[in-house]
Amino acid sequence: MKKIKTLIIKTTINSASRLFKNLKYKDASSFVKVNLGCGMKCLSGWINIDGSLTSLFGSKKISFINKLLYRLAGSSDYYSFDHYNNVIQENGLKFYNLKMGVPLHDNSTDIIYCSHFLEHLDKKDGQKFLEECFRSLKSGGLMRISIPDLDYAMQMYQRNEIESMMGLFFYTSNDWDFAAHKYGYNYTHLKEILEKIGFVKINKMSYQNGECPGIEYLDIYPEHSLFVECRKK
Repeated sequence: MKKIKTLIIKTTINSASRLFKNLKYKDASSFVKVNLGCGMKCLSGWINIDGSLTSLFGSKKISFINKLLYRLAGSSDYYSFDHYNNVIQENGLKFYNLKMGVPLHDNSTDIIYCSHFLEHLDKKDGQKFLEECFRSLKSGGLMRISIPDLDYAMQMYQRNEIESMMGLFFYTSNDWDFAAHKYGYNYTHLKEILEKIGFVKINKMSYQNGECPGIEYLDIYPEHSLFVECRKK
């Protein structure tokens, strides 16, 4: 039964990904903030984009639909229904499979925030994703990235915390491939990639500290995360 459920979800997401491949989101406000790979960490006033079943079918008006999704998508393992329903209805998640790119127009965005998503892409798709973020930012626009820090993984290894390190940094999933961690970064490696793409003012930041708005709510996992901010020249 679990395998059938997983197959249905995968097929639905893959079909929707192809259908919405050329979609572009835009915001009428003069200062555009986008949260990519947001999951349930959404903020009002932002364009919150995620490639989940929840973002595809979540309803801003009909709680019954959200109640069905709540069980089907497995969110009941992590959130109360009231929280889940409020996030959808107050913030309005938008669907897009970010493996296929970033659904934003060229030079259209002031702020991009991305937390614990990049590691779910392999090396090639991760590079493409960062290039797409660069394309979407306005000149001077800011991007904040949060990912598991491989330097912290090495510290865990040296403390002989092997099992915990493997589960935290090299997570795999038998049920849903996209949940797996497929590539890793430390600050030096990520900085090199960002520089090659064209980002400037690349700085290692700390938890809930930086120029990006909303990080008091959006930042998670302070102990093992790498926080980096950079700008498009």
